[in-house]
Amino acid sequence: MNASEARDTLLVRAFEAPLAPPWTEADQDWASREALRSVGSQAAAERLIAARAGFAAQRLATRDPAVGAALAASAGHAGLGALLLAAAFAAGVALDALGAQGRIEILSPPLLGLLAWNLAVYASLIAFAVFAARAPHRVRKPAGGDHRPLGRLAAFVPERWRRIPSTRSPALARFAADWAARGEVLRAAHLVALLHAGAALLALGALASLYLRGLVFEFRAGWDSTFLGPDAVHAIAAALYGPASAVSGIALPGADEIARLRFAHGSGENAARWIHLQALTVVAFIVLPRAVLAAVATAKARRLARRFPLPLTDAYYRRLRPRDAEGSAVCVLPYGYRFPDARFGALQRALEEQTAGRVALELAEPVVPGSEDADALRLPPEAASAQMLVVLFALTATPERETHGSFARAVAARHANETTVRVWIDETDFRAHFGADGDARRAQRRDAWRRMLADESLEPEFVDFTPARALP
Repeated sequence: MNASEARDTLLVRAFEAPLAPPWTEADQDWASREALRSVGSQAAAERLIAARAGFAAQRLATRDPAVGAALAASAGHAGLGALLLAAAFAAGVALDALGAQGRIEILSPPLLGLLAWNLAVYASLIAFAVFAARAPHRVRKPAGGDHRPLGRLAAFVPERWRRIPSTRSPALARFAADWAARGEVLRAAHLVALLHAGAALLALGALASLYLRGLVFEFRAGWDSTFLGPDAVHAIAAALYGPASAVSGIALPGADEIARLRFAHGSGENAARWIHLQALTVVAFIVLPRAVLAAVATAKARRLARRFPLPLTDAYYRRLRPRDAEGSAVCVLPYGYRFPDARFGALQRALEEQTAGRVALELAEPVVPGSEDADALRLPPEAASAQMLVVLFALTATPERETHGSFARAVAARHANETTVRVWIDETDFRAHFGADGDARRAQRRDAWRRMLADESLEPEFVDFTPARALP
């Protein structure tokens, strides 16, 4: 689904889980019927959920003006981005005009600073890309977020919709929180594109101002320095403008000619060639790279807007899907940790391999430690109709008989005669953290889990949900 459909889906979910006014059970049934009538019962679950959310969001907006305001404000404002880019270009024009003194400094400290800043940005992006490629499991991204240097700034950009007084509506507050988390990756891509494009336009604005003023004023080029001599200035100029000189064919003066351009000894020379060299340098090292980076970020933002990463794997979304009549109902109960949405497919494949058939998988919300007392045990509703219950622990946790063992024993005792109960230990995060060096630690942790569960007459199965892994 696209970003707009994902936003509608999160909004409707906020009013349905739990049910909140002005939405009712009758409205829920109406939205489901309209979606089925619109896309058909054979449509993919994602299309059915998106169509249903569209109908529901439209009805909600007609009943509560705050809903329409929240949707409109969270949709983004393309005009604001265009205004910021225009402001960046105008700032470049103004900065050049304010710094104009009729002279062009060959050493150009502002140009050196601008180049140094942009090269530092490129270096940081390359360093992060190399680090991420070499140690992908160490790069932890926040939910929906972007961990790169520029992408982090998205977290500090105020969103107009966040200022909507939604505290009067708990459902709108939930929607605001969900979209803040899920939409961050899209906002980060837009922000990165704006930053790169703004940097390019700032430089172009300064160049445009310089050339326009050069048409009606004569600029003189030269240099002055307290510490540098002609030879040092020549070396710096060769390093700074050498690539532009090679591309354009504009010759750089030698050390003797550089010495005659010292402002302390005269008025320098006509600045035309230095303006051209500076402009080519700025275009080559700032404008073009920033434009490419802006285009890449824009393409990513458009791709995210067309195919928004909204996992539809939790219990709420699965209740909206057409049921596979041939699938065995399996409910997975994670204990003490949240099973990542991105691993839902791997979990289903592992279950289908174990059962040698299709499964209708329900992944319950995490069970909070402290729920292991058999008398106080409260399992989620989806567990009641399951043909198999899988108690899922994380290998990263230290097995404790009073918590993990008590919970597994309580589930097994409650469903011993009616449902198959299995205990799985998720090794994925443990392997990612310790890598190949963790084999000995993993073996020790496995033994600890086996000993603890053996006291409960339970045999654990150890599962890794990373690609190409299988149950041992």
